[in-house]
Amino acid sequence: MAKTHGMKKTKEWKTWSSMRERCLNTQHKHYHNYGGRGITICRRWDKFENFYEDMGVRPVGNYSLDRRDNSKGYTPSNCYWATKIEQG
Repeated sequence: MAKTHGMKKTKEWKTWSSMRERCLNTQHKHYHNYGGRGITICRRWDKFENFYEDMGVRPVGNYSLDRRDNSKGYTPSNCYWATKIEQG
């Protein structure tokens, strides 16, 4: 995948990349909790640029990507930037 966005070292890119690893890489240590139990990623988010367009800049502070419904996959309508308290 050509890196044309210049954002490889950003928190947003690292979040996107980690999401993909958990859901798609059968060798990832947490795959069984994500891809292994059927958690998918919408096709639109195959491209980082689309993920970034939908999710925007990660807020300053201790935020991470969360799903509103943990039985559903990663989609724009099911994801948001959440604090640790919100995730708890």
